Amino acid sequence: MKRLSVLLAALIAAIMTAALTSSLYDSFQPAQLQYSSLSGNGNNRLSPIVFENATNLTNNPMDSVYGQVAAWNNNVYMLWQDSVPPGYRNYDIFIKGSMDGGATFGTPVNLSNNSGFSEHPQIAAYDNKVYAIWADDTSGNREVLFTRSEDNGNSFDKINNLSNNTSDSFNQEIAVFGENVYVVWLDQDENNNTNILLKVSVDGGSTFGSTMNISSNANQETFPKISAYGGNVYVAWNMLKENQNERGNQGLFFVRSLDEGKTFGNIIKLNREDNFGEVQVAAYNETVYVVSGGLHSANVDGILFTMSTDGGGSFSQPITIDENSTLVNPQNVEVSAHNGQVSYISTEISVSGNEEIVLLEMDGSNPTRLVNLSDNAKASECSSIALTNNNVYVVWEDISPGNHEILYAKGTRA
Repeated sequence: MKRLSVLLAALIAAIMTAALTSSLYDSFQPAQLQYSSLSGNGNNRLSPIVFENATNLTNNPMDSVYGQVAAWNNNVYMLWQDSVPPGYRNYDIFIKGSMDGGATFGTPVNLSNNSGFSEHPQIAAYDNKVYAIWADDTSGNREVLFTRSEDNGNSFDKINNLSNNTSDSFNQEIAVFGENVYVVWLDQDENNNTNILLKVSVDGGSTFGSTMNISSNANQETFPKISAYGGNVYVAWNMLKENQNERGNQGLFFVRSLDEGKTFGNIIKLNREDNFGEVQVAAYNETVYVVSGGLHSANVDGILFTMSTDGGGSFSQPITIDENSTLVNPQNVEVSAHNGQVSYISTEISVSGNEEIVLLEMDGSNPTRLVNLSDNAKASECSSIALTNNNVYVVWEDISPGNHEILYAKGTRA
């Protein structure tokens, strides 16, 4: 799904002309943001998040897609992929950082800078360290590449190939807690054997241990996700079977480690065998949030939501949040944990026939507020969300400026 979006963006970039001048980007102003309360939230105990107007963070004649955001205290980092000349058919991974809570951002830095196609970047931050991963096909097959900064993004280490095999390695995700770094990805060989693999570093990304196989119940539309808190590591993924006779093995799956990824317990299934797609997971102390939206091959009725309050030992009965059919077929659903009770979900939905980015606030299992962050006339997609202190940072891909750009909105709890 996301790779299709990237290829479409590359095609658009390839036919760009000199008519795309800087004045077009400078004049673009996203719409004023408006909060709307959801029906039936009567006991909302939370002060609303007040958002600033969205801003264009990339603002260049190249196509900028798949933006990701991470934050630690007053530092905010944004990672994305840009089409690059000549031809604008190839993509590199870029990063820029803010040291003042997202008020201003520095100069973009090209992290990949090679002849291969670099895609699907992911980012994490902890203390003064920043970690980035992406998939890259320079070697002839897609590999999962990793780099880190130990000085708040001012400089980055040499790139490390984490997958380093002849299989196709993609759909990578990263989680960090303290000095522990966890990277999970999908690995598919020439016979279409597909595995969810994991590597762990216990020294802040200096070295990684051996590759672990989390599950072989996966296919190319499986998106493994990972979160960590303390010594606990949580992996969730989706599996949709095309063969009717194999439908018993499909659903949303979850497994946890209580010893920093050394060993994992039994895999559990979180849902019924319908109305699910791409999954996401977040954790705070002993609370684990799991959400799911749709896939390009699977439309869903709303956001599937479940949570655990005992470190993933058990989960609540999954609920579907559709808010009177407002959240129709949500795509690229993301979740971030504010604390053990409050979480925020960002997703793209169709509003009056246009794709918009919305942010949903959850109090436990109860939806409380919804805001349309993009609210413009063009398609908005592929959001990412980060929380730190009382701030919420959301970035997404938007074509309102005339080409694909990464827009950014910062919210602060009132």
